[in-house]
Amino acid sequence: MRVKVPKTIKIGTHTYTIKFNHHLRSDDNKYAEVNHRTQAIDIWADAAVSLKNESLLHELIHIGEFIYRVEINDADVDRLAETVAEFLFNNLDIELDWSDVENIK
Repeated sequence: MRVKVPKTIKIGTHTYTIKFNHHLRSDDNKYAEVNHRTQAIDIWADAAVSLKNESLLHELIHIGEFIYRVEINDADVDRLAETVAEFLFNNLDIELDWSDVENIK
């Protein structure tokens, strides 16, 4: 099943914009980042699709952590995101369609 990644997502009462960013420091294994002040999720534009998918889930967990005041260390966020990714992509055959996500210039 193919599912489009929306340009914006709403968690609680907060709306976050999702964009591709060519300037993230992938050499530090940083494939995405969330900025709660600007409510933006940047995904490294040149990452492999599997990394984009897992990175989006990772940042969504961080948003939930921030909004609902849950403390989870980054290693556990990685493990949770990978678990959800395995379930969605390997078991439910979901494929994310990134075609609507804009590029940061």
